[in-house]
Amino acid sequence: MEMTRCLLLGFEASKAYLFLTLNELFLAVFMILVESLTSNGVSALVIVVYEHVIATVLLSFLAFFLERNNRPPLSIKILCYTFLLGLLQISLSQVLFTMSLQFVASTYQSVGLNLIPSLVFVMALIFHQEKLKCWSINGQAKIWGLALSAAGALVVLLWKGPVVLNSMLFNIQATSDVVTGSIMIIVGVLAKSFSNILVGHVIQFYPAELSLTAMMSLFGTIQTAVVSAFVISWSSWDLKREKGLVLVTILLGGIVVTGLSYYVMTWSIKKKGPVFTSAFDPLLVVFSFFLQTFVLGNSAYLGSIVGAVLVILGLYLILWAKTNDMDNKGIVTDDSVCSPLIQP
Repeated sequence: MEMTRCLLLGFEASKAYLFLTLNELFLAVFMILVESLTSNGVSALVIVVYEHVIATVLLSFLAFFLERNNRPPLSIKILCYTFLLGLLQISLSQVLFTMSLQFVASTYQSVGLNLIPSLVFVMALIFHQEKLKCWSINGQAKIWGLALSAAGALVVLLWKGPVVLNSMLFNIQATSDVVTGSIMIIVGVLAKSFSNILVGHVIQFYPAELSLTAMMSLFGTIQTAVVSAFVISWSSWDLKREKGLVLVTILLGGIVVTGLSYYVMTWSIKKKGPVFTSAFDPLLVVFSFFLQTFVLGNSAYLGSIVGAVLVILGLYLILWAKTNDMDNKGIVTDDSVCSPLIQP
């Protein structure tokens, strides 16, 4: 009995770290699958619409049963916020991230996504969701953590170095229009960063993570579907090509990467704050690097390895500082064993 209690307490203390880490791993896998499909002519917009339809159904089902007794009443204000969040989180960031994989490799995109923690941290300071004491130990850890993560991303991007591990299997070729892909990533990163800050604000007066995420997904799906209907042909909606891989990608994206992932991130922002949640984004660089190297067989360069190490060090410093902040302020997170992430 005592052992079971200790295990539960240990899980409660570490579940945010576990879920956010798994979130980045599944996202890395999804990005590689989308990169493969788009290189074979499958429309990125169609993938986004289909995966978000699945995610909306899943989230709505969970919200109906898990939050029916404690869901705050809806208002015009909440609907406007969720419409805006759907626009930022899905119609802009998710669509642009997915479409950029037609122009750049997933590893390149993951490097761009590493800008999110820095942008979220700066925005959190501007909107008073985060405080920074520059000369304190925690403040220095946050600053150096962000600097190391950004440096790691730049190393991966700008310095290849010698080949450490040669290509063994096969490569997925992306198109060479890096400028177009980079612009998509930059706009998507800005939208994603602002949406993280906005979620932290909205969840304060509408503390129903599942319902909020479901409405956000619904609005984003509708917006994306309307735009897609005008910009892509009707034949593109027929996903007969690579149908096995398409089905796996859409199910993974809809159920895990979009559905459960959006809820985990909303839950984490409520419990730990937007900076803590965004601090896990650099792991995407590491996971993408390992998947590209050991699964797809792409050549591994010294620059990628050095950059991945810097990213991990930066992530550790930020998480250490955030944990100290919560300990020093006596913050007790609302992570009871009755949390929806554990049981209904």
